[in-house]
Amino acid sequence: MKTIRPLLVILILTSFFTSKSQRYVTLEKALKNSDKVKILDLGRKKLTEIPPEVFQLVNLEELILYKNNLTTIPPEIKNLKNLKRLALSRNDIKSLPKEIGELKNLETLSLYMNELESLPWEIGNLTNLSELKLNYNNLKELPGSIGFLQHLESLYLDNNQLTALPPQIGECKSLALLYVGKNSIESLPAEMGNLTSLIELDLAKSGVMLNIPESLCNLRNLEYLQVDRNAIVPYCFQGIRNQKFHLIVR
Repeated sequence: MKTIRPLLVILILTSFFTSKSQRYVTLEKALKNSDKVKILDLGRKKLTEIPPEVFQLVNLEELILYKNNLTTIPPEIKNLKNLKRLALSRNDIKSLPKEIGELKNLETLSLYMNELESLPWEIGNLTNLSELKLNYNNLKELPGSIGFLQHLESLYLDNNQLTALPPQIGECKSLALLYVGKNSIESLPAEMGNLTSLIELDLAKSGVMLNIPESLCNLRNLEYLQVDRNAIVPYCFQGIRNQKFHLIVR
């Protein structure tokens, strides 16, 4: 063990400094080492557009642009083929280009607190996506292509203007966390009963009388279901055998 520990420390320090050397917080420095840049953090820079030079960083894996003044995402975003995480929250983005669907390696996409009213069909091409944050926007509907996101585990849709969810959402078999509270949804598609990996479902504060389908009683892994007092909850929920299950009425 005495010979292993120093080696372990060296490996940890090497990994740390390698990671630090690949992270940049100014575009000027990043462009001097464009092939080595893995993480670019341009959050809180008061940007009104994404500098075109960013799209030259073809090895970029994480792009952080939160809390700027962005209104659009240019089609050139497709150049960042190795991107795994894209953080665009707290901007004024009104729409996404269809080219965003070409980011096939993307795992996390954060777009909360923007001005989005719709999503391009191509969003369904992000088949490696595990987390999608769309809360606090102006979304009125979701494209049916959402069902192609087979690796999606967390979906945040709360605080939008949704009146329905597409039946294809039932095809997101890896979905564990689904937040759709504070919308205007009156009924849910029966296909949601196929979300057998679902652990937490938040339907609270919708402002309408939500009718919950009996198919949701098939969600044997469900631990938390949050609903409003006026929601119509099927009687079958009383017979759920999962001891971890909690029905939370707000």
